[in-house]
Amino acid sequence: DVVISCRTSKDGAEATATEIRKLGREAFVLTVDVSDSASRSQFECQCFSLGRIDALVNNAGVDLLTGEMKEADYQTKLKLLLDVDVAGTIAMSRIFGHRFREQGKGCILNIGWDQSDRGMEGDSGELFAATKNAVMGFTRSLSLSLAPEVRVNCIAPGWIRTAWGDGASDYWQQRVLDETPLKKWGLPQDIANIARFLLSQDAAYITGQVMNVNGGAVR
Repeated sequence: DVVISCRTSKDGAEATATEIRKLGREAFVLTVDVSDSASRSQFECQCFSLGRIDALVNNAGVDLLTGEMKEADYQTKLKLLLDVDVAGTIAMSRIFGHRFREQGKGCILNIGWDQSDRGMEGDSGELFAATKNAVMGFTRSLSLSLAPEVRVNCIAPGWIRTAWGDGASDYWQQRVLDETPLKKWGLPQDIANIARFLLSQDAAYITGQVMNVNGGAVR
């Protein structure tokens, strides 16, 4: 049974909920702005009023590449990333982590970026490296704070074909192939697969890890 959260993409969230219900599971759609403390508190209460919560996936992030913020200035982008990707992830992890610890079990999954610890040129590279490195370091530390009751891990995606990849120039299409030993884009399903594993009992002995899902890129 799944709680699906969104800030504005209600139609997409409802469509996902419909697919889950077709599989015979419960699905609830709740709105939350993870950068806002009042919204986070309301979301927490709504979630736990539904019953026991076993896992949290912090997948909220600012779209700086294809959305309305694409043309924003550097400082505006930095503030948004710090508010949503960093502060939002930290706050949600601590809220749910303490709840999980009280109930004696739980799992948290954060989202990083595989190139954040080795760097990429350009404004976007700098911005995402700064913020996703923060998430990855926080993940490792929180895993120690919440052990042994709660497991905390992080997925670090590589070149995943989302909306930006679909419209990327020939230069970027070739660069992805050049930088990826498996010579192809990753797909959102590849991220879903590792998320499902890390949240399952099959990963019961894994915590504090940043898992690269990037087609073998190592540089």
